[in-house]
Amino acid sequence: METSLAFTIIAGALNLLGLFKFIAPKKFNENAMGELHQEAINPAAAIRAALGGVVLTVALIAFMSRNLAQAEANTILCAIGTGLVTTISFVVLNKVRGFSDEIPVPPMILLGVLSIIAFTSMSDDSSTVSLDLQPELVSPDVYKVLFEDENMKVIEVEHEPGESDDFHGHHPMTWYAVQGGTLEMTTEDGSVSVVEIKTGQVGRPLQGQVHKAKNIGDSKFKAILFEEK
Repeated sequence: METSLAFTIIAGALNLLGLFKFIAPKKFNENAMGELHQEAINPAAAIRAALGGVVLTVALIAFMSRNLAQAEANTILCAIGTGLVTTISFVVLNKVRGFSDEIPVPPMILLGVLSIIAFTSMSDDSSTVSLDLQPELVSPDVYKVLFEDENMKVIEVEHEPGESDDFHGHHPMTWYAVQGGTLEMTTEDGSVSVVEIKTGQVGRPLQGQVHKAKNIGDSKFKAILFEEK
């Protein structure tokens, strides 16, 4: 599952759970713990509402993490998944230690499913590019999407002589040079290299590297990129 989708699902589910805890804490406590002593109803509701705020905070973190790069997304997903598993463990321990008579099964199932989504959405593919670094978005005058589906994106690249694009990244890809040329490649750390590309040449560059390119030749450079999602 893509990390953006995983974060959206986690944020949506935790948002609903947090709102229920915050808006109707007494009802939530009644469903989870049964009838309480009259003196305990309001204090327990206050604690439950505060816990609802914590859940909403995690939901907000997940929502705002949807467009993170893969490495950063992995860190947040691991933290959320670990936190959810820890929460489930503490609830179960409350039953073992005699602090509660029952385990609230529906919320525990929800948290368990969300933890599975979090852990299984982590990826070691550092080449996945974040949305704000996609070339067709940062340099629309140079990159044009010809085709896109859930598995592949085909992009046409055209650099006029002297033209430069902005820093961007790519999904794992293969490129084909329709019209060769000379490009000056600058990486995010400031390293510069000059690359001679011949017409008809095919290549598969180093993945996950943020860079920009400038046509330092005398003629237009044109290529087709085949990006794998």
